[in-house]
Amino acid sequence: MTYPPNGPDQQPSSGPFGASGGPGHHPQDPYQQQSPYPPGQYQQYPQGEYPQNQFPHSQYSQGQVPGQAGGIAPQGFPQTTCTWHADRPTAVGCSRCGRPACPECLTPASVGQHCRVCVAEARATGRVPMTVSGAPVGVPPLIASVLIGVNVLVYIVTAVNAGSFNEPQGGRIFFELAMIPGNVGAGNWWAVLTAGFLHFGLIHLVVNMMSLYFIGPTLEQVLGRVRFLVVYLLSLLGGSAAVMALGSASDFNAGASGAVFGILGALVVTFKRLRLNMTQLVSVVAVNLIITFTIPQISWQAHLGGLVVGAAVGAAMVYPRPAIRSKVQVATSVAVLVVLAAVIFFRAGSITPSPSCAYLEDGRQGAGVYCLSTD
Repeated sequence: MTYPPNGPDQQPSSGPFGASGGPGHHPQDPYQQQSPYPPGQYQQYPQGEYPQNQFPHSQYSQGQVPGQAGGIAPQGFPQTTCTWHADRPTAVGCSRCGRPACPECLTPASVGQHCRVCVAEARATGRVPMTVSGAPVGVPPLIASVLIGVNVLVYIVTAVNAGSFNEPQGGRIFFELAMIPGNVGAGNWWAVLTAGFLHFGLIHLVVNMMSLYFIGPTLEQVLGRVRFLVVYLLSLLGGSAAVMALGSASDFNAGASGAVFGILGALVVTFKRLRLNMTQLVSVVAVNLIITFTIPQISWQAHLGGLVVGAAVGAAMVYPRPAIRSKVQVATSVAVLVVLAAVIFFRAGSITPSPSCAYLEDGRQGAGVYCLSTD
């Protein structure tokens, strides 16, 4: 197939990509400086080296960025098949070279998404492609799996301590680590964090861990490991702060759902930033919110607090421009942490255990355990 020859004002090519980094390179054209496949001019390439269906960047409407399945397809972009999977139709492609590709073969980048070849070329030349959050492209997700493992391990420990695999909340360890606002006011400060790793039974654990398994790695690939962990932990604390501020002093709270809702919130913001189709994701959030507010014994405060904090921190991770991105991310994370700590501290200071309450020695549920009152 053919690619553009050098124009009259271009430097001659000394190789397949030209002497200056690409055929028809023009120093004043920012796209041609970064792309080895600029539009509008043609040059011969060996048969089979590149796919026959090429769609130069010029076919993309200005301001439109191809996304994953369901993403925005530029006007006039024809339906074709993935470069690496001939049996997969696609209407999206690499925002750098224009190769048509399926979502599996595209990696989120700071602008649009890059195909396998462009990612490999960037690595070979020492230029590490970055996502919209500043994380290196192509790093496999790890933190989501680690968090799942920690939650499962904590469940096993609490179940063994309680002597019941289906009711771990009956043990002393669970009671000490769970968040009861009145107990936080009495000095159990660690509970605002540790409660996010406890679960009331197997079903509670499985639902939260399956949710984290399906949505966690997607967000982690965009944010990177450290940023993903920051969003997760701040969302967890956001849920705890909401329980402290809006819940009763005797509420018995545990579970990772606040953090999971935070991941959902951050994912919604990330999808919007990448201009991906949000219909399915928004539907999932809406259904979960309906369940939260209609089924009894679900901590709507934790879910709502986690969702809001996750969306706010997620926006700070993916929206700032590269020049100030790191500063905004750090400043926002610290500011959110300070605000949450202040909410927890001042609310805890307003709660005191009732003098008539007597806590059981073994920490099990019973008379007096939840007998707390506010000033």
